[in-house]
Amino acid sequence: MTKISVIIPCYNCAPVIGRCLDSIDYPDAEIIVVNDGSKDESAHIVEQYIHSHEQMKNVVLLNKPNGGVSSARNLGIKHATGTYIVFIDADDYLMADGLTRMVEMAEKVNADVVLYQANYTTEQKLVPIRSVGNDTIRSTVYASGREVLRHFDIPDYYVWDAVYSRQMLVDNHLICREDLHLHEDDVFKGEVYSVAGKVVVTDLRLYCYVQASSQSSTHRQSIERQRILMDSCWRAVQHRKEFILNRCPELMDYERLRYMRWVCPPPMGISAQMSLEEYRTYLEKFRELGVYPLSYKWIRSVHWYATPKMRLKDAIKTFLTNHPRLGYWFYQHR
Repeated sequence: MTKISVIIPCYNCAPVIGRCLDSIDYPDAEIIVVNDGSKDESAHIVEQYIHSHEQMKNVVLLNKPNGGVSSARNLGIKHATGTYIVFIDADDYLMADGLTRMVEMAEKVNADVVLYQANYTTEQKLVPIRSVGNDTIRSTVYASGREVLRHFDIPDYYVWDAVYSRQMLVDNHLICREDLHLHEDDVFKGEVYSVAGKVVVTDLRLYCYVQASSQSSTHRQSIERQRILMDSCWRAVQHRKEFILNRCPELMDYERLRYMRWVCPPPMGISAQMSLEEYRTYLEKFRELGVYPLSYKWIRSVHWYATPKMRLKDAIKTFLTNHPRLGYWFYQHR
């Protein structure tokens, strides 16, 4: 059986898809490129790789009408046959031997999830694809994903920074939400952690995330997009609250701390040129979900393990968010 399936959603990524494919060096990896209705030469470039690169014999190209990154990932999950699944965005790439290390760590403890670190870079200053084969593995093994949800400082907002047991995804019917245009990663990762068995968290940098790429969806931050982002924040909280209450209600206070990154958006509101009144309307929507106003008690009782700097930062964010007028004034004059 194929050990790992690599799922690559691709939309208008002709300039960078080759770099992504070249970085996949795991023997016999099943590589599933989902062409999400690209209007450029992306699909043609992948076809050329399949026919002209011997090491690309395991590449599968799936073509579909444009439906967004979640629908592309879900189609990849449906066709995957590997023991493990990993997602790579087409404008990103892997470090050499990265997939090998992922599989090693997963198999060593029979983990459902291996969470790793990423190099953050730009098109103008790409990180060299060096081998991580001899890097020392420093990692923590958590008995369950629920333990991970207790840690505010363990990221859960990217799909691509982890390798997943395919059987875990299938058994729990876990897919990416196609009704969310943004923050779909947060909901997917939260659902994964709410059902996962062992989770390995390592500091190995196995992935290279290319920030502000012209091909990246995160690069486009129009006023309209900022408003969509705020609405997606609210809908993501809805989804997360639902499965947390159903599967692990004892973790709700920890979840409220995670919501701070969504409930504290004065900078986002200012970027979207919102009035204070419109921003307050968004806050009221969070109030209806029971996650606003934020409570200092949550920080004191739940967040003690964090560093003093983190505690102070979160306390300030809580104060400013609970006083919208003051928060707006503060962020406008930074």
